[in-house]
Amino acid sequence: MKRKEFILNACTVAAATLFPFNNLFAKKNSNENALWYELLEYARWCPSPHNVQPWKVKIISKTAAHLYYDPARVPVVVDTQSAFTIMGMGMFLECLRIAALAKGYELDVIQQQEPRLDCSGTQPRLFAAMSLLPTDKKATMAPQLIKDRRTSRAQYDGRLIPAAAIGRFKAIASTFGYNFVHTADQGLINYIIDLNSQTELERSDDKPTMDEMKKWIRTSDKEAAEKKDGLWYRCLATKAKVLHNFIYHHERFRHTWKQKIVKSMLNKGMKGTANMAWMTGAFNKRADWLQAGAMLQQLWLQMTKENIYMHPLGTVITTVGAKEKFMKKTGYDNDDEKLWFQVRLGYSEEPQRSYRLSVEDIVI
Repeated sequence: MKRKEFILNACTVAAATLFPFNNLFAKKNSNENALWYELLEYARWCPSPHNVQPWKVKIISKTAAHLYYDPARVPVVVDTQSAFTIMGMGMFLECLRIAALAKGYELDVIQQQEPRLDCSGTQPRLFAAMSLLPTDKKATMAPQLIKDRRTSRAQYDGRLIPAAAIGRFKAIASTFGYNFVHTADQGLINYIIDLNSQTELERSDDKPTMDEMKKWIRTSDKEAAEKKDGLWYRCLATKAKVLHNFIYHHERFRHTWKQKIVKSMLNKGMKGTANMAWMTGAFNKRADWLQAGAMLQQLWLQMTKENIYMHPLGTVITTVGAKEKFMKKTGYDNDDEKLWFQVRLGYSEEPQRSYRLSVEDIVI
């Protein structure tokens, strides 16, 4: 080793010993970082399963950054393969891509070859390396749509979505290699709503599932504002006390008559649903999950553009018995086109906006 390199390395080690790591490599919103901060101001509004927001970003230069994930923010019980969390990371990358295009840059991404997320440690783990490349390519989606997007778990007004809009949704899914299947069959819609409510009640009896969900349930306005993540009772369109008792005192709801009341409340919460849809296609490995995330983000923004709200119904799809019932009901038996996502969609009053981590929380 050359004498100059030896001295430099020795100084670095000494500095790391004398000063805290975060101080040595303190993040600063300098002019060099300004572009990434601007892009992240959009991307931070990206949706994620249970609003866990697992992303962290380390800015390397004006046009380079590393995307990490925080193991503490990855659900391991309800998302055993990391499929939906990785899909969320794909949505986050798509938000960055859309925002970057509006600034005249193409987002180039080099993925880590990690088949699923490793949650064994406590430090952020590298997910991908990102670069911004100048481009003349025009953005097809306005970045403002990322901020305007909402999830509406409220009652809908019963209006059917125009066929032309459904056609646009199908076209977006097809561009990414997926199928968007829509139904306005009220009998089938009522069946799905009832199946979803019943499955949620059954899953709530599973202790590992409930223990994990407790990390992300926000039953007070103060907790929601302080943590800026998770499922806030206002966004779930329910009462704080009811949600708190159901999550933290679930034993009180084991009587059959009480479960009937809860199921009725869950079904009533989806009153006015006149449209449902599900997605099929490749959903077996990391590359599939990332592709699905990019597609879902584009689809959701198109819905936002058309003043249509979407509410993902993950319980049926991720519960084997319920998924089998749904597939039998619809006659779906195509093993080559995996059924991986289900939603209700339509029109409602503007829902409560959930909290998000700040850019300063995301940058490391």
